[in-house]
Amino acid sequence: MIQILPLAKIIHEETVLEDDFNSKFEGWELIEDEDEHAFIKDGYYWMENKSAYRWMFYHKKLPLHPDESFMIKAEIELLDMKRKYGQFGLVWGFDKEHNELNKFVKSVYNNDFTIAKYQKDHAYKKHRFSGSIEQQQIESTNKHYFSIVKLGDYYYFYLNPYGRPVYITHISQLAMEGNRFGFYVEPGILMRCDKIVVKRLITDKHFNGQVWMPLDDHEMPLGSQILSGN
Repeated sequence: MIQILPLAKIIHEETVLEDDFNSKFEGWELIEDEDEHAFIKDGYYWMENKSAYRWMFYHKKLPLHPDESFMIKAEIELLDMKRKYGQFGLVWGFDKEHNELNKFVKSVYNNDFTIAKYQKDHAYKKHRFSGSIEQQQIESTNKHYFSIVKLGDYYYFYLNPYGRPVYITHISQLAMEGNRFGFYVEPGILMRCDKIVVKRLITDKHFNGQVWMPLDDHEMPLGSQILSGN
């Protein structure tokens, strides 16, 4: 069997941020008003969007240069949803003004997900992909696992314990306008996160692997390595 894969060789992984939310002084936004509530308590970062129409973002500086390869992974627990629709997840690749953002989000109602580059008020979108993950890949829990991997010239996106990317795209489709990253919460959603991790991925610049590789019996590329989002 032959499968087309954008490949790279990782020679070192460095954890540059591992926040378990035991401190209120790590740069995450803390706020309470009639539209939103974000706070740190009991080892969680809690985020509630109480507004009717506003999309909320809670972010900080990504401790990497935008050109570097990296992984962002987080476990998000969905606690409440006032409506039976909406999305939640991660955002990245924007500056403090966050006029244009990249988002990787999942529906609160079903197994649908979306990856997009868009204007913050949804006036336009530059790239968008939506899909759905199979029910058997979803655990019977309110916890959801997100992984964003930027490796060489490609992005890989993982959801929950799904063993392969749910989407792969070239980095030109989701250009980074800045080095901010964080969480995305739509109206009516209360969620919390107990850990977010960012890793710097150092690759072999001289790796001359082919853009295709034969697969073994477990559908893994022979002679190379594919990430599992962990």
